[in-house]
Amino acid sequence: MIARKHLRRRLSQYGALWLGGFVGVLLAMAVLVFGVGAPLAASADLVLPVALALLALAVIAGVGVTLVKDIGLSTKSLITALALLLLLPLLWAPVLAVVVTAAVAGASVEYSSVYAEFRIAVSNLIYPLAAMLGEDTLISLVWQAFQIVASIVGAIASALQVWRFIKPLLYAPDEAETA
Repeated sequence: MIARKHLRRRLSQYGALWLGGFVGVLLAMAVLVFGVGAPLAASADLVLPVALALLALAVIAGVGVTLVKDIGLSTKSLITALALLLLLPLLWAPVLAVVVTAAVAGASVEYSSVYAEFRIAVSNLIYPLAAMLGEDTLISLVWQAFQIVASIVGAIASALQVWRFIKPLLYAPDEAETA
């Protein structure tokens, strides 16, 4: 039997991590690039490793807590599988914040070594799947699809997290259950 409450809590934490990773890096990049005037690539190389490491550690901690909790094996397996499946979209959040900052600043993010390494690592994960399907242009299409899917997953997770916070402010306790 799946422990739905525990699963909802972990998915809620995922949404909070995605939103926190995106907004935190966006703010840090804005301060460094627009406030201090630091080069975008250098700022990304400074901020991204910290953000990616913190998000990865948070996922490891969440899975670790789940594994030691007194819940069923099916719940533990499902949460571990979801953590593995959603790890790349989660790690995309801070990278997306850097890409947004680059777009606003009119600078190129490709000069960031951490961004380039992230793209290479993701491509190395995606390439074997795309290579089985065929053409080289497909790899580019798969990369773009990953970016879109990761952004959509993160946006939905973030919207649900924000709604969970705003809903009690908008509705009385008896009205919130029907909203």
